[in-house]
Amino acid sequence: MPHFQSLSSSLILLALFATAVRSDWPEIMGPFRNGMADSSCKLPDERIGELKFLWKIQAGEGYAGPAIAENDLILFERVGDFDRVRMVNANTGVEVWTRDLKATYRGGVNSDKGPRCVPSILENKVVVYSASGDLTVLDRKNGEMLWTRPLRKEFQAEDGYFGAGSTPLIVDDKIVVNVGGKSACVVCLSLSDGKTVWTANKGEASYASPIVLTSNLTLTKLKVVVVPARFSTSGINLATGAELWKFPFGLRGPTVNAATPIVTGEGNIFLTASYGIGSLTINPKMPSVEIVRKGEEISSQYASPISLNGCIYGSDGREDGGAGSFKCLRESDESLGWEQPNMPICYVIGVDQKLLLCGINGKLWCLNANNAKFDPVWETALPTGVYRAMPALSENKLFTRSSDGREDVWLCIDLN
Repeated sequence: MPHFQSLSSSLILLALFATAVRSDWPEIMGPFRNGMADSSCKLPDERIGELKFLWKIQAGEGYAGPAIAENDLILFERVGDFDRVRMVNANTGVEVWTRDLKATYRGGVNSDKGPRCVPSILENKVVVYSASGDLTVLDRKNGEMLWTRPLRKEFQAEDGYFGAGSTPLIVDDKIVVNVGGKSACVVCLSLSDGKTVWTANKGEASYASPIVLTSNLTLTKLKVVVVPARFSTSGINLATGAELWKFPFGLRGPTVNAATPIVTGEGNIFLTASYGIGSLTINPKMPSVEIVRKGEEISSQYASPISLNGCIYGSDGREDGGAGSFKCLRESDESLGWEQPNMPICYVIGVDQKLLLCGINGKLWCLNANNAKFDPVWETALPTGVYRAMPALSENKLFTRSSDGREDVWLCIDLN
């Protein structure tokens, strides 16, 4: 059964949306951490011809997608014995600065030794979290190190299957990290100096990233951090670290939770994972926090779905499990709106009333967001390769990372 902090009045939980600057993509899943692009982004309304590549530069190892703010593009990768952070001009690909951080991760089930977590840009700071669990904050202007902490080493966390892969959450002056240590699962640090603010729970981390909700009270606002660990998901008071509620989600054995939770249009939290775990929808309106439903229609291995126009859109299946599908679920009852079979794992970006699907095989689809049918406006393909890193969309430019087995590259594509 869930447990929570007793409150005298009911709460209304809303997604905490950051203020977007231009049409930036400053962290994992975009300016709102929910897969939706800023309203200034647009996609072509008709079939596009040959793709326009603005630039291509060499990439190191890793699966960390890029982040962008005000034309500053942050790339995070492994080069030799170092985790390299680079800032390049988003329009030209020209390097502005680079910072090499000593890398210690040796690889696991996957031989790739690079970072998995998307960098975060917050005003004058850049935050990166390596595969070995080192959290580092750099000066955005010149890349100088402001502070660093080897969190997984400090809190005795194991590397797991793929190293650290849960992108930290920055809220106000705090950084919340899904560390998964023996002494603490969740660690909250001060953004300014890296000192520990609080720790919470025990247990293994997941590869899914935390999100934040705001509860509106008469006299105060309670910010609740939703943290998906490997076997459960908790709601934690951002100010104190107190656990407000907790639900089982995950299975023992060779499994992972890797898709970031989303908030639906109905205000519920939707969780999804493969390996027989399925999906879980939680109503987080305290004090009546409860499970709304369990399902299996969308069981995503790592690509997070999005919520748009009363529907949930996302990949169902595993990259290593044969052909999957892409689905639309109606949020009211999670019934199937439509299913497109034989699809690659797709990252999905919401752009106004459209969806941009970015397949890990390099295929791109632009769809109208509706619950009636898979309705492509256009489709095209990037150069042959594997596109496993999460893409970013800013000012109608798509930034992505490709590996064709011989060369790893960062690409910038103009979608105008």
